[in-house]
Amino acid sequence: MPLLPITITFGRPSRPELLLVVGALLLLGSACGWLLWAARLAAPPPTPVASTVPLTISSTPSGATVLVDDQPRGLTPATVDVVPGPHVATFQTPDAIAETRPLDVGADGAHLDVSLWRAHPIVQYLKPALPGGTLIDARFLDDDRLGLVLELPGGEHQAWSLDPERRFTTQRLDDVAPRGAVAISPDGQQLAYLLPHEPSADTPGGALDHDHAATVWLAPTADASEPPRQVWSLPQGDEELTDLAWAPDGQHMLLVGRQHPDLGSERTSLRWLNTATADAPLLALLPSEVAPGSYAWSLDGHTVAFVVHTAQLAAVCLLSETGTFRYLGDLGHDGLAGPPVAPVAWAPDGGLLYGALLRQAPASTTSANPFVRPAVGLYLADPADALGHPLGGEAGLAPLWRPDGARFVVGLPSGQDGGLRLRALDSDGQAREVATLDLPAPGATGYGVRWDFARQRALVITTHAAGQGPARDFWLLDFGWGQA
Repeated sequence: MPLLPITITFGRPSRPELLLVVGALLLLGSACGWLLWAARLAAPPPTPVASTVPLTISSTPSGATVLVDDQPRGLTPATVDVVPGPHVATFQTPDAIAETRPLDVGADGAHLDVSLWRAHPIVQYLKPALPGGTLIDARFLDDDRLGLVLELPGGEHQAWSLDPERRFTTQRLDDVAPRGAVAISPDGQQLAYLLPHEPSADTPGGALDHDHAATVWLAPTADASEPPRQVWSLPQGDEELTDLAWAPDGQHMLLVGRQHPDLGSERTSLRWLNTATADAPLLALLPSEVAPGSYAWSLDGHTVAFVVHTAQLAAVCLLSETGTFRYLGDLGHDGLAGPPVAPVAWAPDGGLLYGALLRQAPASTTSANPFVRPAVGLYLADPADALGHPLGGEAGLAPLWRPDGARFVVGLPSGQDGGLRLRALDSDGQAREVATLDLPAPGATGYGVRWDFARQRALVITTHAAGQGPARDFWLLDFGWGQA
């Protein structure tokens, strides 16, 4: 075996060698400790594990699939653990319109209960309370009832209530029977109606001649012993009252009149009546006529929308209690009738949606085609006094802006299908069909909708041709789950 060129000798290390080794080890250990300490100072503190709180979720109907922040969390009713802060819950179930609700969960948790809307609401056709009568108006009252106005042969008008919660029972509201317009107060406790000057003293509410109605009367519906009273009258002249409508506060009314001057053209007068003080300042004079019963009120009750028409056009307009008038847009040209209810919806934050023709300029006589359905759609004005711009294309005419901020529109179906459709509008204005309204399909602008958000109901009013002119049909739609 070859020898190495070096010699290795093993033996006891000397004292200087031991001190050198120990010193080197101590120096190395100190360096490692300093490096670990420095790294610990430089590292971020550990993130504490977020504590969760309970979120209790329920829905009507129960059994809906719920997603929290786009993550499935079971079926309602359910209790899920979430971290405090903002979240988004989505509810989905067959035969119901999907709902998305933002919520802020506090340190103690939260509870969210959502009543979903039916995708196929229950539809009830409303008939007049008396055979041979004609139902000319229907509105939601503050309670569960509906207020109905009937016209009998000969022109007599009667006011009735209808209670869907009591098997659609009807009840006559007082025994007044004028030939002029009748309006039921929002709480159903008063009737307002029009009579000529100097009605019969012993039967002020009797069936009198409606020629040149000039006085406004109030009659209580709950106390038959209290007689009707006159609250306002026109001065003697060339004007008559043609219609009236209660404001939501139950104290003010919009009075509609028609002036017939000896010289000049006729005008429609609009007044704001305070029934407590009998003040009725004149707010506007219009060359067009106001469509009776077409009124839709703002959420605060200070502005009213209505439909006007002439021989050539129909349009939707606004009028405030201070007299601010606004012409929003056209609803029909060349004799096309407008809707029975002004297609206007107000947002909780002040925005405005309204329906109108997408082509506001009248068509030329050479290009007009009577067999082509005119294109109608929505316009958004935000704030409400801003210029409206189209939103959602030809999604529909009758807008809905719910208190939770969700926006919808009722419109005609695409193609040859019947009925009407409810479509949801997203933040970009894109429309998505969410519900089918099973009733006869009206014309392009021959429908209007009144809403009862608290009870998930709608009144759909459609128009059709009749011997004496357009006639109306009334349909009650229930989107809730109170009945099968």
